[in-house]
Amino acid sequence: MKLPLILGLPIPILGGMLLLLLIIIQILGGLKVIKMPFKCHKWTAIVILILGLIHAIGGLGIWFGWIQIG
Repeated sequence: MKLPLILGLPIPILGGMLLLLLIIIQILGGLKVIKMPFKCHKWTAIVILILGLIHAIGGLGIWFGWIQIG
């Protein structure tokens, strides 16, 4: 299975950047630097968990050669 490139970057790299952005938003919301209702804070955590699992499975697939970047 080959993963496509978007804007010249493999999807796992873009997923990692999106995860970093979501984690920064989550931390800033938890520290009350930005106003975020608890419901939004909770859903952001769930999205981070799901996206993190997908990102980890994809990374392991690339590492062990199950998935190729192409």
